[in-house]
Order: sequence, then structure tokens, then C-alpha cells
Amino acid sequence: MKKALTWLSTLLKTTLYTITVYPLFVLKNIGYHLRSPSVLLYAAVFFILDRITKLMIVNNSHNLPVSVIDKFFTITFVKNPGVAFGWFPDWKLPPILMALVMIIIITYYSLKLPEEERITRWALALLVGGAVGNLYDRVTYGFVVDFFLFHFGAFDFPVFNIADIIIDLGVFMLFIDIFFLSEDNEEEEEEMLSDATVA
Repeated sequence: MKKALTWLSTLLKTTLYTITVYPLFVLKNIGYHLRSPSVLLYAAVFFILDRITKLMIVNNSHNLPVSVIDKFFTITFVKNPGVAFGWFPDWKLPPILMALVMIIIITYYSLKLPEEERITRWALALLVGGAVGNLYDRVTYGFVVDFFLFHFGAFDFPVFNIADIIIDLGVFMLFIDIFFLSEDNEEEEEEMLSDATVA
């Protein structure tokens, strides 16, 4: 019992210290975080942005839907129990497990990522922030809050949210980085190696 209390006390002290000191550390080193994006810091920012928009929707759900652009764009409130865009609505536990695994893997990888990999860092921050946003909904509500609805004639695009946009943007940036920018880096490294060999 005494060991458990000692452990709990140490955990609480560490938590309080982190909550108090880390924001000050971030502010002191804001230039560094802007030059070489901190994955976890910006993931937290994207998560907060997602939460704010979803809370606004949930708190004003009685006034929805609202047509923003007639026959094109509507703000609504949809409870999505499935994965992205309402697919597999009967899945409950798998999306939670998949999101947790993805978050753990990306977070682990981001800690080993070189500082100069700025685009990759931004992409990973977007992926983690969006994934945590939707994971929070699944655990808290049992569904994901979706609210952006676009109409194209008689076709309604699947309803989505800020977290979905953030995740898609992260995937797009990662795709560009891997398939386009990485090739340039490899060519530069090959040129440097060939120059060193000639010298």
C-alpha cells in the first residue's frame, strides 16, 4: 500500500510538473518548433481545432441543418458509427484499435525523425491530430461527429468533419514527400557520393 501511494504521488508530481513546465518550454523555444515542427505539439493543436468545431456542432445541433450555399453546401449534424465517410457502420472496436495502433506507430516514428524532415513532420502531426480527434469521439460518444455536407446535383457527398480533412491533408503531404521530394533527396545524395568518389 505504501509503495502504491509513493508511486501515485510521484506520478502526480511528474504530471503537474509536465503540465506546468512544458508550455513554458514550448514558448521559450517557439522558434525551434516553427522551424522544425514538433509532431506532438502540432498534433495537439489540430486536435483542439477539431474538438472546438465538434463542440460547436453538438451544442447547436438543435438548430441544424443550416444551408450555407443553397443546393451545394450544408452544415448538419450526423452521428457516424462507422469509419471514414460512414463506411462499415457496424464496426465498433476495430476502428478504435486501428486508430490506437496508428497513433502509437506514428508517435514512435516521429521521435526518431530527423529535424530537417519538415514536411514529414507536418504530415505526421496532421495524421496524429486527426486520428486522435475521431478516436476521442468514438470513445466518448460511441460515434464520430460529422457535419460538412456537400451536394452535387442529386448526389450528396458523404458527410465529414475537420479531423477527416486533417487526416486527408496529412496523407497527401506524406504522399508528395515520399514519391516526389524523397527522390530529389536521393539524387542529391548520389551526386554528393559520386563527387566524393571522384575527389
